[in-house]
Amino acid sequence: MNINIASAKSYFMEMMDEVEKGREYFILKQGKPIARLLPVKEGALSRAEVVEKLFSFQTLK
Repeated sequence: MNINIASAKSYFMEMMDEVEKGREYFILKQGKPIARLLPVKEGALSRAEVVEKLFSFQTLK
């Protein structure tokens, strides 16, 4: 669902309830998407966890 930034600010808590149920939002500024609000997938890694795993990965020789 698309929503402009002013409405997103006004309805943030309601949007969070909907995101928790699986809905995604594109937040628009002057009609152009600037952000995406979506639920976190169960078991998804944070960016820091992904970076940590990449740096700890050892290649076989």
